[in-house]
Amino acid sequence: MTRILFGTALAAAIGCIGIGCTGIQPVGPMAKVFDTNEKSKDATPTQPVTIPAPKPTPPLSIVTPDEVDRDPYVAAQKLTTEFEADRKSMPSAPQTAEVSVYKGGVKQN
Repeated sequence: MTRILFGTALAAAIGCIGIGCTGIQPVGPMAKVFDTNEKSKDATPTQPVTIPAPKPTPPLSIVTPDEVDRDPYVAAQKLTTEFEADRKSMPSAPQTAEVSVYKGGVKQN
């Protein structure tokens, strides 16, 4: 009985190597000799696709350090305008997905 099982397993292994089974991969020191995977033979390394990041807009410079000493209230107003202009030029943050929570089949708020 053991000879029949061994013979069947051996025939299946030889048959699988002959027709190129994709589910079974050879391992060990003889793996390259019996490798029938066509992808590994013809595989050429591809270059990764890179997309350059968009260049951010430079910050606005309305207020200089020399103007702060003259009139600090006008400098503060210009600085507020500068911050608003910089905030509007920034890209918006990505939207996050909403997660719904259900307890006992009822949606929780």
